[in-house]
Amino acid sequence: MSNSEKLRIGVVGLGRYVEIAHMPTYFDSKYADFIEVAALCDVDENRLAEWCKKYNIPASYTDYKKMIAEEKLDALVVVTPDHLHTQITCDALDAGLDVLVEKPLATSIAECDKIIKSAKKNKRMVITDFHKREDPAHQEARYRITEEKRYGQVQFGYVWMQDTINIPAPGFFKSNFAEKSSPIWFLGVHFFDLIRFITNLQPIQLRATGYKQVLARMGINTFDTIKSDVIFDNGASISFYLSWNLPEGAPSFTTQGLYLQFENGDLKIDSRDRGVYELSKAGYKTINPMYTRHTPRGMAGYAHESIGEALAIFLQLKQSERKDYEKIQNQLRSDYDGFYSTLMAQASHASLERGKQSADGTVFLGEIIDLNEYIKEQLSDSADDYIVESSL
Repeated sequence: MSNSEKLRIGVVGLGRYVEIAHMPTYFDSKYADFIEVAALCDVDENRLAEWCKKYNIPASYTDYKKMIAEEKLDALVVVTPDHLHTQITCDALDAGLDVLVEKPLATSIAECDKIIKSAKKNKRMVITDFHKREDPAHQEARYRITEEKRYGQVQFGYVWMQDTINIPAPGFFKSNFAEKSSPIWFLGVHFFDLIRFITNLQPIQLRATGYKQVLARMGINTFDTIKSDVIFDNGASISFYLSWNLPEGAPSFTTQGLYLQFENGDLKIDSRDRGVYELSKAGYKTINPMYTRHTPRGMAGYAHESIGEALAIFLQLKQSERKDYEKIQNQLRSDYDGFYSTLMAQASHASLERGKQSADGTVFLGEIIDLNEYIKEQLSDSADDYIVESSL
């Protein structure tokens, strides 16, 4: 494949997840043939030099604006800390690039709205990397729930996603990211989006409960765990159990799954226990080959497919000279998906801030948040674009 037939991308941010998922996708997967990584950008010059040498990438930058201006890119991939997504994404859109953004799209719905407006103005696409949508178990669940309608209406349910404490504690991240994040932002946005994806339900009310105990005693100012109870537009009540303070001895650094009860049945997906285990010097552990795995054609799994399929859409737009932009944008609406995931995350923290605390400041009992009213409060004139219709 000639260079003119490839998608020429720049990558901003060289954190841990880029090592795990992005670079293997770009250089060692079925998508590698059409991806050309033209340049990398990061604030760490040593890391830039190391990665450019390792992957034979010709250009490196510490200023993403300079990279956008000097490199003839088709798309930008944003893998920076969450709070930095908005300006980088908008600058790339204004420069005529499509953008793949790691979840969350942004850390406020006002910033999501800014991104959505910029994408519309420039007729460019923004895709949020919600990789759980590519998990085959979740795709099958979506088909059975929304296409076959085999179970009837969702009544209630719960999801769980819990990390071991070595994720927020020093070691996993290459910065003090944990203090600027929480179980809601790092974990919750995955399942906030996933429930919308597999059920087609929209959130209308939320209340959160939070705990600051273990990590605070370690000097890390973030929540150990947060539970968000969400009411959806059909009346379904779904609880999101989110934490990142499990002991390091757990059989996997992430425990996760979902359970839904319907009018005529139920459905449970354990996303950690895929039935593959190993015993090694690290102990008895579970393995999730659906997430990432080695194959004769390189790396595969939904961690890579989520990235690769998004970039394949950008390549399709390039090769069609953007003639099918409107059709694809209307089908995907990934920027709006990013908005509603951020809405639930931001409102969860608003619930905690507006509620009550225990005398020692370690337990937070949140206030009930009407999400439509919250949208109006945060967006005023733009609110009508996002209000959820419900008969409740």
